[in-house]
Amino acid sequence: MTVRIATVRTPPEEFLGWIPAELVLEHSEAVVAYWDQTPAGLLLFAVDGAVAKIHFHYVESALRNLGIGEQLLEETLTLAKGAGCTTCYGWVSPGDRIAKLTYEAQGFRSDQIRVKREL
Repeated sequence: MTVRIATVRTPPEEFLGWIPAELVLEHSEAVVAYWDQTPAGLLLFAVDGAVAKIHFHYVESALRNLGIGEQLLEETLTLAKGAGCTTCYGWVSPGDRIAKLTYEAQGFRSDQIRVKREL
């Protein structure tokens, strides 16, 4: 089995069910991964001046721990550098330790914590 990574302007139809509706129009690039012919992972990011912003990063649960998330992130960082970016931001949901570790393994460090309380 092999992983194939591709960069596309619009996510292929087979990936659209994974993406929250509000993010479909926000991204400017999509990096997709296939495990053989099976959709395996997706990363959406946008370039804003010298900053790349990752809006969505997902790997199909049955295909996790195979390095797919890291490959998506590596390709995104390469594209961001090529676009002149000097910084890349990603957001991790509270308690998502695996995502946090994936980002940290690629050199990301936390720079802020957002807190929230419903009233």
